[in-house]
Amino acid sequence: MEGTYESLNVMSRTLSKHGTTSFLATTVSSPPDVLTAAIEKLGALIPRSFDGAQPIGIHLEGPFISTAKRGTHRAANVIAPDVGLLEKWIRAANKTLRLVTLAPELPGADELVPLAREQGVSLAMGHSNATFEQARSAVERGFSYAVHTFNAMRAFSHRGSGIVGEVLADDRIFAEIIPDGVHVDPAVVRLFGRAKGKERVLLVSDAISATGMPDGRYVLGGDTIEVVNGVCRDGEGRLAGSTLTQEIALRNFAEWTAWSIEDALLGLTLNPARALRLEKKGVLDAGADADVVLMDHSFRVMKTYVKGKLVFDRLWTN
Repeated sequence: MEGTYESLNVMSRTLSKHGTTSFLATTVSSPPDVLTAAIEKLGALIPRSFDGAQPIGIHLEGPFISTAKRGTHRAANVIAPDVGLLEKWIRAANKTLRLVTLAPELPGADELVPLAREQGVSLAMGHSNATFEQARSAVERGFSYAVHTFNAMRAFSHRGSGIVGEVLADDRIFAEIIPDGVHVDPAVVRLFGRAKGKERVLLVSDAISATGMPDGRYVLGGDTIEVVNGVCRDGEGRLAGSTLTQEIALRNFAEWTAWSIEDALLGLTLNPARALRLEKKGVLDAGADADVVLMDHSFRVMKTYVKGKLVFDRLWTN
């Protein structure tokens, strides 16, 4: 949310140490003028070169979300879907807005769909209290992505499954999961993997500024977050992101699901590239970006290359 080159570059360097080569700069629900300012700054910065992982677009995680499932987003900053605001933010982003988390059950949500499609912006179901029927309708209208499945969604039950039921049952949906053992129990991660299959799983960290730092207090969107034993919570005790890193997400997911490394890797490479319609990412092939990560047998990242440039080397980094 600071929208400075220095802040984004710290993220870039940190992410590359953990095997991430590109990422979406993700915002938090804020007053419209604050979001507009952050988006304008990010849109101007994203085309620049960074020392590590490359930001390749913006993800608006709110403010068009459900107050009932807002998580740690401030209630005062949650607003109804607004086509005019989305148009304004698309312009402010300088063609870098790629993903918008949207509660599909909200009045006005339907009006955002054609605009997003026209501008190449993916819509993701998340922070939503949608029923199964509302989620299924959203997919029919063009939603093909779900943000951090199980978290900040209507609770799954055998008679009312909500977004989770639609995610598990519909092969059209790319679905995120946070495999830190806190946001989702390992047994449920295993169930999720079986339901989605290797071609639709997206492994995400949901990591905040406390990642790689000791326990203590940190800031998320202007709010103070307390980190104890690596678990992030806001002042009301709700989970507020994580300190998970992507190589640990890969290790956990492979261990909990008993998937092969080749299959589990798709959740960090080809699948997110396809979900966001990125033609040169996620593959090792002629003409693709030379984004390459070398890891040892314990999932430690040894070297990271971004577009063929070595940006992290464990043997030469303290």
